Amino acid sequence: MLRPHQMSSVIITCPNGIMEEVIKELHNLKILHIVDYSKNELADIGKPLENASRLSELLVRARALMAALNIKKGDAKFELKRGLLEIDSTMRRLSDGVGLKIDELKNIDEQLSKKQAARQELEILKDVKLPLENFASYRALSYFAGYVKDNSFLRQEMLKVTDKLMLFESVVKKRHFIVLFVDSKKGEKTIEALNGAGFSPVNFTSISGLKGSAAANLNGITDEIEGLQHRKKAIKKELEKLAKEHEGFLIAADQFLSEQLDKAEAPLKFAATQSSFLIKGWIPTEELSKSIEKVNKAAKNRIFVHFEPAKKDDKVPVKLKNPKFAKPFEFFIDLYSMPAYGEIDPTFFVFLTFPIFFGIMLGDVGYGALSLLLFLMLKRKMPKAKNFFNILILASFVTILFGFFFGEFFGKEFIHPIISREHEMFTLMYMAIGIGIAHVNIGLIVGFVNELKMHGIMHAIYAKASWVILEAGIALLALNYFKIISLSPLVGAIFLAISMLMLIKGEGFIAPIEVLGLLSNMLSYVRLMAIGLSSVILAVIINDSAKEFFRQGGFFVLIGILILLIGHAINIMLGLLGSFLHSLRLHYVEFFSKFFHGGAEKYQPFGAREE
Repeated sequence: MLRPHQMSSVIITCPNGIMEEVIKELHNLKILHIVDYSKNELADIGKPLENASRLSELLVRARALMAALNIKKGDAKFELKRGLLEIDSTMRRLSDGVGLKIDELKNIDEQLSKKQAARQELEILKDVKLPLENFASYRALSYFAGYVKDNSFLRQEMLKVTDKLMLFESVVKKRHFIVLFVDSKKGEKTIEALNGAGFSPVNFTSISGLKGSAAANLNGITDEIEGLQHRKKAIKKELEKLAKEHEGFLIAADQFLSEQLDKAEAPLKFAATQSSFLIKGWIPTEELSKSIEKVNKAAKNRIFVHFEPAKKDDKVPVKLKNPKFAKPFEFFIDLYSMPAYGEIDPTFFVFLTFPIFFGIMLGDVGYGALSLLLFLMLKRKMPKAKNFFNILILASFVTILFGFFFGEFFGKEFIHPIISREHEMFTLMYMAIGIGIAHVNIGLIVGFVNELKMHGIMHAIYAKASWVILEAGIALLALNYFKIISLSPLVGAIFLAISMLMLIKGEGFIAPIEVLGLLSNMLSYVRLMAIGLSSVILAVIINDSAKEFFRQGGFFVLIGILILLIGHAINIMLGLLGSFLHSLRLHYVEFFSKFFHGGAEKYQPFGAREE
């Protein structure tokens, strides 16, 4: 439970003629973590099986169809009866049908984009009594179309420029719109006048080629847009129908092709010669003999297998070994780092303490009950994240327990508390520091066991036991100072001196500086009190604010209810986020730093699907 599975190094050698049988059996067993072979002068890298390129092509087509039909990967409930033949023929028919519809959708989208741009321009021009064919290029005339801030100023300025002009005006969305035609020779002065009137030009590129009035064209183009949108909806419904009909087939095809491609490309991880190939990997020791027996049987006793226990300097993949109730907490280890091989796995410790820290910080019966219901519902909606929600469900249950301990229900003390967070702040703080001291020292003990196994008894004493001796020295001095015990300060000082010498021996001259780090780690657990206190104070403020509105009666009662609902909803969200992140920090920073090295590769057996 506290250590990962024991692993054994395995080397399998056999002739090329039985490669497919060996690969198939290893894939079915899902037991061998393959170590990729690096090419050298002794052997080359193996070549993929003959059908690899075809499988890869089919897999790309299957995933393209899934993307086009918006089908997500899941568990296959469809049974493929004819394997590759069924997949190939069905996907050919489906690809042709889907491809035509996708192409038509693209064409419709292009047309819609152009016509919607034209409609926007026609909307501007619909009240301008000007044929659309007049928006053309002229040799002797220049025209300007756009918005002006001061149209009366423009008229006055243009009369100064020339009396040979045509000015069309309308109001579009409370803005003055103009179309102005003038002699090309007066273009520069016209621009000056327009700038003075606050002119913003509008380009009419989408209506080129249209004739007649803007209003008449607007009706026609609106009908065309509606027709295109109707056709687009019809195509989407057809694609949705195809997706429902072929969802099971495509998911099954994707899974089948992925597995077959894994087998076909497996030789790329092997060492190969002209007559044989070699596979190197790792198998959990307890399953070694049974696995070798099965592979040997599939290969008709034509393989040679060499195996041995993991050595000290080997890069061993790690397979965690935890009971079912603690397994969800492996999520945090995956998120952080796999423990080094032979190192104590911290999953069980996280299982014990994470819900407690979470519960202390949130610590409210009402908040815990609501979060419990929320996470139970989310677990049903998102089954793939069940391990994560199992953690939060347990943490919410512990929150309810601490809610009774603190006597709180939505920030109000509804029973006599064992400790009142609102009124016994210092008691809670001492409790948090005590938890911190205990938690950090558990980390040091675990670190001692790790160092004992990896580097021997003396290194373990110098590197880890020295910290416990240091704490003992500090505790003796403190107890003597506060006259709790009667003992010479010299005893505490001797403990301190011995511990410092041991620390320097074990960790070098940087050790004295790390003493402050240890104290900081322990004091960091005050956040157990601080986060919880901030949550309960905010809850009290919400309740008191609502109470004031309830006293006024009438419509104010509704306002009070809204304050309670919105206020507590925000407080729960803040409490959940703060409790989760700070509980995680106390483990990753304060606890793991006392013993955890990590950095190992996760055990990924050939043929197993990643969850």
